[in-house]
Order: sequence, then structure tokens, then C-alpha cells
Amino acid sequence: MSKYNAKKVIVTEDGTLFTEWVIEKYNLDVKGIWFDSMSEGEYYQLLLQQKKYGDIKDFECHPRFVLQEKPKVTYIADFLVTELNGSRRVVDIKGVETSTFRVKLKLFQAKYPTLPIDILVKKCGEFIPLAQYKKEKSARKRAANSLKKRADEGRKQNANQIYRNQK
Repeated sequence: MSKYNAKKVIVTEDGTLFTEWVIEKYNLDVKGIWFDSMSEGEYYQLLLQQKKYGDIKDFECHPRFVLQEKPKVTYIADFLVTELNGSRRVVDIKGVETSTFRVKLKLFQAKYPTLPIDILVKKCGEFIPLAQYKKEKSARKRAANSLKKRADEGRKQNANQIYRNQK
């Protein structure tokens, strides 16, 4: 178990995903690539399929980018994807967006302005951009607060009516 309760997983070359606890419980000898979360492992499986069917040219796991020399600051992305036309993009799968990540993101964008970065979140079985997830989350929160406010106003009106009827 890594930080934020993410379960570490290993994905084999054929795309089979094993969780860390299954490997330990059954004492399995599994060769593959380790990922810090189930979502990263599932996105790796998706990239394997896209490469197999010719949707992408290639991809690399856990590429390192030096953001600053002194003191040395490095950013390890989840994936570096090469599209069919030769363009490249960085993909990072997030469960929790930390302040450290936000700082490294700004440094990355300053040092590599031509290399786009996709920050994705897994929601309802699909990967969506973090910005879209944040918008949807804030819209749900606004709707919940609106309902709560209307319910509180209704209780106040009922209390006023009961008070008037008792006079």
C-alpha cells in the first residue's frame, strides 16, 4: 500500500494485472512493470491495446525529466506517448493532486513548453482530464449546497408557520 491508499500493481508483458497483495499471498514470481496505483496499471493496459491496434506508435513508462540542476529536481511522469505522426505527449494519472505535483507541473511547463502534458483521472471506468473532473466536482458541490440551502429555508418557513399558529 503506497501513500493515499493506492494499491501497487504489476502488469506483465501480455497485459495481465496483479495487485501486490495477491503476489505476496500466493508467493507468485511475476515479471512485469510496477505501478503505484491500479489506475496507472489499467492505463498501461489501455496503451498496450492502442499500440497493438495501431492507434499510437509507441510509449515509454516512467520517463524522467530533469526540471532543475541545482538543487536537482526531477519529475517522473507515468507515460511518454509517441503518436502516429511522431508528436509526443506526457501522460500522468492522478488520484490525488498534491502541492508538490503542482509545483513540479509549473517547472515542467516552463522547461518543456512544447511538450504537452495530459493529467488524467479515472472516473466511472474511463480516464478523463483532471480539469473536467474538477469542473464536474464543483458543479455537484454547488448543486448539493443549493439543495441544502433550499431545505434549510423550507425548515425555517415551517418553523415560522408553527410559531404563528401557536399564537
